[in-house]
This record gives sequence, C-alpha cells and structure tokens, in this order.
Amino acid sequence: MITRPHATATAVALIAVALTGCAAADPPPTGDEHATDMLHVHAIVTTPGGDGYLLGTHEGIYAATPDGQLGDRVGDEDFDAMGLTASGEDLIASGHPGRDTSEGLGAGNLGIIRSDDGGITWDPVAFTGEKDFHALTAAPDGTLYGQATDSGELLSSTDSGVTWQPTGATLFTFGLAVDATGGIIAVTPDGLQLSTDGGASFAALSDAPKLYVIAASPDHQRLVGVGTDGAIWSSTAGGAWQSIGAVHGAAQAITIADDGEVLVVDDSGVSLVRPDR
Repeated sequence: MITRPHATATAVALIAVALTGCAAADPPPTGDEHATDMLHVHAIVTTPGGDGYLLGTHEGIYAATPDGQLGDRVGDEDFDAMGLTASGEDLIASGHPGRDTSEGLGAGNLGIIRSDDGGITWDPVAFTGEKDFHALTAAPDGTLYGQATDSGELLSSTDSGVTWQPTGATLFTFGLAVDATGGIIAVTPDGLQLSTDGGASFAALSDAPKLYVIAASPDHQRLVGVGTDGAIWSSTAGGAWQSIGAVHGAAQAITIADDGEVLVVDDSGVSLVRPDR
C-alpha cells in the first residue's frame, strides 16, 4: 500500500468486487471480511439529484448510497454499461446488451442511449447497434465527448447525444474528463493529455501523474484518478495534483463528489475515501 506524508485518506470497504484476470489484493486496513458478490464496474457517476451514486456495471446500473453502500439494480435493463456519464438531469451510456435488455436499445452494441429518469428507463439516441463507447464524459456546458472502440477519433455532441461530430483529434484514450474551464483531459498510454480547443488538439500534461482512470466532480471543480503507482490523485480548480490515498490492487472505476469525497471500486470492494480537510 502506498502512502504519502502530506495526505491521508480513510477507506472503508463495503462490498467485494472482482477484477477478471487480476491477482487477489492484500486485505484492506480495516481487516474486515468482504462479501462474495461479484460485480464488475466500468464507471461511477453522482446521481442527477446528488443524493448518491450510480455504478455502470457488467449487469446494468446499480445504486449506491452517499456513504457508499451498494444497493439494487436501477430499473430492469441488464446491459453492460461500458461507458456512463451524467449531463444535467440526463444519464448517457453505451456498451452491450445483456440477456434481458430491451431489443430496441440495440443488438451487439448499444451505441448511445439516454435516460431522463435516473436510469430506470432508457432510449436509443445514436449509433444503435453500431458503436460501443468506452470513454464518455460531459462538459459544464452540456457538450458530450466520447470515443468509440472502432476508431481513434474523439467525437462530440451538443444535442444530448443525438448527433456527433469529430473534434479533430485522434488519440487512444482509456478515459475522459472535463474541468471547470472546459479543458478536456484524456488518459492515454503516454500519460495525461489536455485539450483547450474543444478536442481539436491535445498536448501532454508533463507535471501530472500517470493515471489509468479519471473522473470529474459534478461541478467540474475537482478531478480524481488512480495512478499506475497505486495512488489516488486529486486536483482542484487547475491546481497541482495531490495524493490522497491508495487503492488495493487495481481500480476499476472512481468518482469524486463536489465536497471532495471519493468513491472507488478496487480489488477490495467499493470504498469511500474521505481526504483530510
């Protein structure tokens, strides 16, 4: 476990989540026994109402309370939510249909689907049956950015996902986030890349840690990610990145609330991280 002298965090593991193909992690500091429920998580967002979290999993969208306790699946759809983001009151997702997913959402690939009721029901809006977006994010002005698995083009949408246009940049990204200034941060194999021109071009963030997952708070004032060193890193309003804790094993997904609390899914389970204030 990696620690930093200038920042600490308290993580309470709440439910076990397994990573396929990953070695078992050391027990978390709590020493608690974990449940054996298996749930693979691709993305986490704060609920549109701000009263908890939604987890995009291999088996649909699941709810979590503000203190990180995992709840039931939201709605009846069991699609594999490879990409998930929140834009205003809407949820935008992509991925693959499950065994009982409604046929109208697409066969093979979901393309872009949208929910306006917190994930209970979903409607197809673009690329139905065609594309699978693993990287999706929303900007403060509502612009959506995403990258489908069939191309290195970064795409954007200004109409809630109905139509998409290339931004001009081509890159390989594991994840995307947008800060309060509208800067697009892309997680790439070569480190973080920043675009200040709406995705037309990107330049390396040389002073940033090398992350493999990233997320922005609902107000976009905070960024959070997990580094290849195992540390949880956070940045506020364009400031320097600081280590606020560490994950157990490998992280699957992470998010940060407006108040700085972090929810992360790693080999030990779903953990709530409360950085010292």
